[in-house]
Amino acid sequence: MKFSLFLLAGMSALALTACQTTASDPSSPFADAEDEGVSSYGAFLAGRVAGTSRDAEGAADYYATAWELEPDSPILAERTFLSAVLSGDDETAITAARVSALSGDETRLARIFLAADSIAEQRYSEAADWLDAEQLGPFNEFIASLMSDWARAGSGDIDGALIRARSASVPGYAAAFLTMHRALLADYAGDDAAADAAYQAAISESPFTRIAVVQYGDFLLRQRRRDDAIELYENYLRQNPIERSVTEARRIAAETRRMPRPMTIRQAAARSLFGPSAALASQAEIDLSVVYLRLTNRLDPDYAPAAMLLAGALENTGLSDAAIEAYNSVPEGPFRLPADIDRIWLRATQGDLDTALAEAREISDETGAVEAQLVYADLLRSSGQFTLAAELYTRALEAREAQNLVPDWRYYYFRAMCYEQTGRWAQAEADFQSALMISPNEAEVLNYLGYMWVIRDMNIAEAFDMIERAASISPDQGHIIDSLGWAHYVQGNYELAVQHLERAVELSPEAPTINYHLGDAYWQVGRELEARFQWERALGLNPDEDERIGLMARLAGETPELADMRVADAASETP
Repeated sequence: MKFSLFLLAGMSALALTACQTTASDPSSPFADAEDEGVSSYGAFLAGRVAGTSRDAEGAADYYATAWELEPDSPILAERTFLSAVLSGDDETAITAARVSALSGDETRLARIFLAADSIAEQRYSEAADWLDAEQLGPFNEFIASLMSDWARAGSGDIDGALIRARSASVPGYAAAFLTMHRALLADYAGDDAAADAAYQAAISESPFTRIAVVQYGDFLLRQRRRDDAIELYENYLRQNPIERSVTEARRIAAETRRMPRPMTIRQAAARSLFGPSAALASQAEIDLSVVYLRLTNRLDPDYAPAAMLLAGALENTGLSDAAIEAYNSVPEGPFRLPADIDRIWLRATQGDLDTALAEAREISDETGAVEAQLVYADLLRSSGQFTLAAELYTRALEAREAQNLVPDWRYYYFRAMCYEQTGRWAQAEADFQSALMISPNEAEVLNYLGYMWVIRDMNIAEAFDMIERAASISPDQGHIIDSLGWAHYVQGNYELAVQHLERAVELSPEAPTINYHLGDAYWQVGRELEARFQWERALGLNPDEDERIGLMARLAGETPELADMRVADAASETP
């Protein structure tokens, strides 16, 4: 779907560090800062530094300080607005947006945000005033048209809003979002026939089918068409059996008489804006996508899909602290557990493995959910606690079997790794083969099992075939090319080993194991100076303790007679 051209055409680049104004620029509010000793310049520079380091809260605080000292500066008002939006400080964002909007608002984002705030506070005529602007740009123009309809509806002109929406024209790739908007408007207006038809069309057109299904299901329940709603959910779950939000909606519809409440203007507006905002976030990992999701969240902070997507967008754009805060803000319900899991993984990738493990254990114990057990197992495996990890993978596999769910190859594979690491080779081999029976072309499984067979001198022809298949499936994965090279090394094919291992090092230059392997291969073909270079390089790449000891021994003159049996770790590689 070529949505990105529509989204981004005509829009200014946006980032925490976007402002390029300097003291040498005569138009800068800091032009005389050095002579006058104005501290706003220092705050401004500190804001830019914080933005460069992806510290959204710090950038917002520094820009706000600079603006407080230079309150007439439209540049600082704009920087304060944008950084406050990214950090989630709505109060500061709204205050700064008013100044930025009245001073020109080059990106027009301040006007759009103020319109959302006005709708959220039921100031509908004010929202219409903010949206009455020229040169909004294609994406803002589309967003503004959706919001204008809701401002009109809130002011009591629902018929006018419906007429506008029905006559609106957008590029084909935005049509699905307009269809959902029309469905929501008709639903709010009580035009049941039009809403029903538009919701059904949105389900078939939307790139976010789950959202459309849940929205249509709510409509059906409010129409007292409970059986139709249950059938809708079940049809979706046949293709997506583990989708939590639809599963929960189906349970509530089947087990209770609870009826969803009619949407307010702000709630419906948030759902109208969710689709295009989500599309932007899925295609562009830039600060701009966060702004529109913050806007949607301002309209309805309790709309869990938007809150969840906002947290993910913050994570994807490198705003990790803000992402953790956003994950914590996801309301209770079917999105709460996925939010906890994503937050835990973010902590782990930030290097805070102890906190991640503690939180994973807590939600695993509290919820007993398979997903929670699996994230805890994955973190245990990552931290080398293989025995306990294997037990949790076993529980997860048993739970999936009890629920008659399709077997998942990943859990057999992960448990196999744990078994192999703890010396239970027969169990590991059986799990590797089970994983391949479920999904025969998984490069990681082919690579691992093939490699294990080679170094055990088992099933050599089949093992080489498996590793070569893995390399053809994932030719740019250094650890897999390393396995192919090391398999040749183990078999004494040193020249071929060098060729493949050189390629592996090109793909993953920072992986200590691969550099170690290449050093051994160089030594075997008489390239001893190059061998020492690779060993020294591997030693400087933070190898584990066993590797460090082996490298020190080689550099001290020990001959690498026996092949190192270590498998290169994909997680340690730098693309």
